[in-house]
Amino acid sequence: MSKLVAGLVAGVVIFVMLIVGWFSFTATINQGHAGVVYSRSHGVEDHTLSQGLHFVNPMKRITEYPVSTETINYDSLSLATKDGKPLSVNMTVEYYNNVDKLPYIYNKFKGQKPKAIEDSWLKARMNESALEVTSKYTILEVFQKREEIRTEIFKKFKADVKPHGFEVENVVFGTPHPDKNTQKAIQAVVDAQQDVEKIRIQVQKAKLEAEKKKVEAEGTAKAQIEQARGEAEANRLVQQSITPELLKKMEMEARMKHGWVEIQGANTLVEAKK
Repeated sequence: MSKLVAGLVAGVVIFVMLIVGWFSFTATINQGHAGVVYSRSHGVEDHTLSQGLHFVNPMKRITEYPVSTETINYDSLSLATKDGKPLSVNMTVEYYNNVDKLPYIYNKFKGQKPKAIEDSWLKARMNESALEVTSKYTILEVFQKREEIRTEIFKKFKADVKPHGFEVENVVFGTPHPDKNTQKAIQAVVDAQQDVEKIRIQVQKAKLEAEKKKVEAEGTAKAQIEQARGEAEANRLVQQSITPELLKKMEMEARMKHGWVEIQGANTLVEAKK
């Protein structure tokens, strides 16, 4: 019986050793990541491990880095404007690690994990790039030219971190939040601009209405002139068509129709009795 127990114990020990050995000699790289290999004997190796299961020497340490797009949110970055106004801005960065530069990244940051690099070095570079851009604009321009500023920050930040193995795909520049006094001043300017815009629209509307009335009046006047011209031309044609011969003929027709006779010595026509 004791031999059976001893055999079972030995089997369990061997099984555990096999399991431990399996995990000691294998490394699984998660999807969208690559592994940097660090050897205790000769440092960082030039090659990296792709996603999937790999057999590795237990004396080597594997550190994973994302090689597909990662999204980082930086809340309340402290910035300033050309006119010395402080700003607080939330920004978002989409980036990935250049797989060919992973050994360099590992060496540069002394084996730090990606999260530690994102929260320290990358955040500092992001803040510096954004500050350099916003410091060229006034507080009002920061609100009015957000897309232009975002593009500038994106280009600067991308160029700044690319040599170190970080590929930036996009930067989102959130809504700036100035201090309360500055916010009140901005709102006052915005309200004034809106009032000016309302006045401009009203003036433009009045001009259009005046122009419309002018056109309508001109149209009416032209119509009346044309009508008067038509009537005058008709009268002229009628006058031209009345000749002495026509009048004589009309007189004769009237006499014949009504039986008029002319009394000698008087310019009077009387109707003859039938």
